[in-house]
Amino acid sequence: MSFLHTTARGWAEDHSLAADVRFAQLEAVAYQRHPEIFQHFGADGAAMAHRLHANAKRSPVRGVLDVVLWAVVIGAFFAPIAGLAVLMGDRFDFHRIEAQRAMPIAGAIFTVAAVAQAILLVIWLVRGARFWWPEFSIHLVAGTMAILALGTMPGIAELDDYIGWQQWRVPVLIALGVAGLAALVMLVRFRVREPDGDGEAVPETGLSVGGIRARIAALPGDERQAIVDDRNAALAVLHERGLIDAGTLERALGCEPGSLFLLDAERRA
Repeated sequence: MSFLHTTARGWAEDHSLAADVRFAQLEAVAYQRHPEIFQHFGADGAAMAHRLHANAKRSPVRGVLDVVLWAVVIGAFFAPIAGLAVLMGDRFDFHRIEAQRAMPIAGAIFTVAAVAQAILLVIWLVRGARFWWPEFSIHLVAGTMAILALGTMPGIAELDDYIGWQQWRVPVLIALGVAGLAALVMLVRFRVREPDGDGEAVPETGLSVGGIRARIAALPGDERQAIVDDRNAALAVLHERGLIDAGTLERALGCEPGSLFLLDAERRA
């Protein structure tokens, strides 16, 4: 299972006070053992079932690729910061590295940053090129670090009378170019970002509420009651935490099992 909470009550207890309550997500967590049911809980249920299915198909090779992806992300984010730190430490005596050594080290680090930024951009394009703030922020930070490094290098070279330092500006300029290009491309794609920010667009399924009820009715009676009790306990927690008012709580408790997601559309209307 890819769910972070084993019960809907646990989901409600951890729900952010700053985020809107999505009843489809709440009831999907309650029915998490039955994706054939919760996949019909509107767009949210379909998206959660889609992610669950994708996670179930993960192979050992996919796990290795995920590790590689995280290595690229870490390199793209931290390498520019490390490159600037090498240069700035030299100027402010946090650590003493002569410009003759600091420049080549920073150049090598920014080369790694440029490569990681380029790979991350390619991965982003291959995966659908959908705008996501964390990915955009990585390129934004990298570009900022490169600009600061370019502004710092002349002063560092002058401080240590280092001649020929200009060659080490090339990898920094390349890193700045790649990060700037990636950030620009992502801004162009900003208009197609997903409303819930998960980067996935999954169509709603067409099973009627009556069909959902029929599938729920086929479950063992004890399990059905346990799921409803969990759902209602989650609703009570949301009310206690001030996330839903008394009127919404009453309407939600009166919903038939499997139909709670319909309240999301009513609240948005």
